[in-house]
Amino acid sequence: MTNVKQSRILVVDDERINLKNICHVLDKEGYRTEPANSGSEAIRKLRESSFDLVVTDLKMGDIDGFQVMETTRQLQPEIEVIIITGYATVNSAVEAMAKGAFYYIPKPFKLQQLKEIVHSALEKSQFKKELNKLQGTRAIEPGATQFIGQNKAILELKDTIAQVAQLDCNVLITGETGTGKELVARIIHELSPRANKRFLPINCAALTEELMLNELFGHEKDAFTGASKTRKGLLESAEGGVVLLDEVGETPLPMQVKLLRTLQEKRIIRVGGTREIPIDIRIIAATNRDLKEEILHKTFRQDLYYRLNVFSLHIPALRERRDDIPALIRHFLTKYPSLDRQTKTMSNEAVALLMDYEFPGNVRELENIIERSLATCTGPEIETRHLPREVTAPATLPPTPQGGARPLKSLKNTEQRYILSVLEQTAGNQSKAAEIMGISRVSLWRKLKKYQDEGIDIDHYLNPGKQIRTK
Repeated sequence: MTNVKQSRILVVDDERINLKNICHVLDKEGYRTEPANSGSEAIRKLRESSFDLVVTDLKMGDIDGFQVMETTRQLQPEIEVIIITGYATVNSAVEAMAKGAFYYIPKPFKLQQLKEIVHSALEKSQFKKELNKLQGTRAIEPGATQFIGQNKAILELKDTIAQVAQLDCNVLITGETGTGKELVARIIHELSPRANKRFLPINCAALTEELMLNELFGHEKDAFTGASKTRKGLLESAEGGVVLLDEVGETPLPMQVKLLRTLQEKRIIRVGGTREIPIDIRIIAATNRDLKEEILHKTFRQDLYYRLNVFSLHIPALRERRDDIPALIRHFLTKYPSLDRQTKTMSNEAVALLMDYEFPGNVRELENIIERSLATCTGPEIETRHLPREVTAPATLPPTPQGGARPLKSLKNTEQRYILSVLEQTAGNQSKAAEIMGISRVSLWRKLKKYQDEGIDIDHYLNPGKQIRTK
């Protein structure tokens, strides 16, 4: 999937100051914006070139935001539309969502809110584009879903994957963030009898309860204001294929009840409907949480857990299979081109540093490190100076009293230190930090809130430029 920061965004507003401000904010985030001063100008630009997202005002002089959205659906159906309005009402919000808006933002809004929603919308648009490419294809290109590694645990995992792919049962994939859970799910799909059908990943953490209900189950015509036609949900549209419920542990409890019934009955009921619609899909769920612990805390339903966990696969963390790191390094060095388009190597010293690193972000973090190193390396070989600070200069452990041995840090402490380090390097930009770490913005927020509840001062990392005032 390409970096969402390379995306083109069409911004539509008939008030020039608002238009300029929104474009300025998104340009600073690294997006490429295209301003349109009216609905008619927006439609003209939609006909002339392609975009990755549309952000439009609702009330405009000639053509309103709903018409812009409708035209977008006709001309470029794979992209999302965000509607902004200073005339917010419950009815207009419901109508916007019913007509297919990704989000409805009332004015005044916080800039951080806009950034987060834009990032989420772009991710969803990219999923749609990737799925459209896969539709009608019997299998993904050979090698596209390589699972690199010769570690004993990985070899056993590969054998198990090949076996479970043929069983057509629900599968629960567990593992830390960045270990490759979606990759494993894709391999299962490719090796299964459903390989010529759709593979549909759904990020449960990226959708609110209301959005999830409509996205998963769809709605009937006139189910609510603005529902002018029947719309299939994602589960129904994946008929015959495989659905990945990514970050399933983040699913709200009310939605868990509906998912359970769907899995049990193999039927769905659209929003506003009464007719049961049979569906034939295979469910693969993935989580970085301990669902058994979540059950004890009553944040995850036990019956749903057992329904999903017909067969379980656990992906080991990268620090548990360090012998695979050199092979992964070679893979990523060939996967990403350098600025001079020359294949690079890595010095023994740099490899040794990576072999000793804890990798709280796992394989995804290693991939990110290699990609960044290639961007800064001008010679034929990546050296230690090209590696990020968290690898070359890990945080110093405090000495123990009376000169004793330094205590070993727990995994929880290592993860916390890594997260705060990335936040510090991104100047408190949570969306950017979450992207680097390969987790959702919601997951990062939950972790930071937990740190704050534990008494950790995170304000310094969220507001690095803020000065401390003394009395």
